[in-house]
Amino acid sequence: MTDDVMTAWIAAGAAVAGALSGGVVTGWFTLASARRQAQSTVDAAARQADAAWAAGQRQADAAWEAGRRQADAAWEAGRLQADAQLDVASRTLAAQALAAQREVRRAAYAAFLAATDNAAQLLGEWQQALGSPQATGCRDRYQAALPPVTEALNLVRLEGPDPVTTTAEALRTALDPSAPAGRYAAAHTAFLGAARTALGAP
Repeated sequence: MTDDVMTAWIAAGAAVAGALSGGVVTGWFTLASARRQAQSTVDAAARQADAAWAAGQRQADAAWEAGRRQADAAWEAGRLQADAQLDVASRTLAAQALAAQREVRRAAYAAFLAATDNAAQLLGEWQQALGSPQATGCRDRYQAALPPVTEALNLVRLEGPDPVTTTAEALRTALDPSAPAGRYAAAHTAFLGAARTALGAP
C-alpha cells in the first residue's frame, strides 16, 4: 500500500470519527434538552393538578360548611317546632286532666251536699216530732240517712283538697242531734265556699 493511499485512509477515518463524535455530542445535548422539557412539562402538570386539587378541596369544604349550617338551621327549626307542638299538647293534656278532675270533684261535692241536706231535713223532722208518736219513725229515717252521708264524705276526702275535706267533716259533725242550733247552716256555707274555690268558681 502506497503512502498516498495510507494517508487517504487515515484522513477518511478521521473524518468518520469526527462525524461520529459530533453526532454523539449533538445527540446527547438533544436528549438532555428533551429530558428537561419533559420534566418541565411534568412539573407544570403537577402544579396545575395541585392547584386544581386545592381549589376543589376549598370548594368541597365550603359546600360542606354551607350544608352543615343549613342542616343545623333545619334541625333547630324542627326542634323549635317540635317543642312548640309538645308544649301545646302538654298544655292541652293538662287542661283536659284539670277539667276531668273538676268534674269528678264537682260530682263528689254535689253528692255529699245532697246527702247532708237530706239528713239535715230528716233531723229537723225528728226534732220537731219529739214527744209525738211519729218521733220513732222520724228518728229511724234520720239514722238511715247517715250512712250515705258518710259514704259521700269519704269521696270528698279522696278528692280533696284539704280545705274542702275540713269543711265537709265539720258539716257532717253539724248533723249530730247534739249540735248547737245554727251550726249546720254555718258549716253548709263554709263547705260551699271551699268547694267553689277548689272548682275555680267565682
